[in-house]
Amino acid sequence: MLGRRALLGAGAFLPAVARAQSGLWPEWIGLYDGAARFYRSIPLEDIYPPPKEPHVDLDDPAPFGVHFEIRATDDLPTIRLRIDAGPMQTAANGELLRFGPLIDGVAVLASNESRHGPRSATLTVGRDLLGTEALFAHADGSFWRRHFTVRFTPTGGDIILWVFDAAGTRARTWRGSAVKRS
Repeated sequence: MLGRRALLGAGAFLPAVARAQSGLWPEWIGLYDGAARFYRSIPLEDIYPPPKEPHVDLDDPAPFGVHFEIRATDDLPTIRLRIDAGPMQTAANGELLRFGPLIDGVAVLASNESRHGPRSATLTVGRDLLGTEALFAHADGSFWRRHFTVRFTPTGGDIILWVFDAAGTRARTWRGSAVKRS
């Protein structure tokens, strides 16, 4: 069995890449165009009591456009996301989310420019990925959450979109890829 001091000292030997990112990588800055398509509906198993017949969505499998821009404004991360169809469709000019400073790879929403934008959002930055989690409100007071993640590749990135319903009983996912255009 390892002693407590041995375990505490083991952290000193972890590689630097395991630490959270403290800023945007300069090579991520730019405009990206891509497409995503419905991947699957996932009933969440941790709800109680579990549904006898979980609802499975059969969304349209046709691909739709996903466009995003990553930039730093006054050294703070700014993400513009436009989704062209599906239940997450944004306005024609997209959603512009400005985040506060990244601290240990996480930043919170400072402001957004879209009329129907999220009530709150979080930006997470890792070694080769960037993700946002945004909370939206429906007119009836219920809410839904959207996760947008891009894992960067040499030519752009692989995209995953998740939507969690208001009851928290299922998630729907879309996957795709994007190419960096500038």
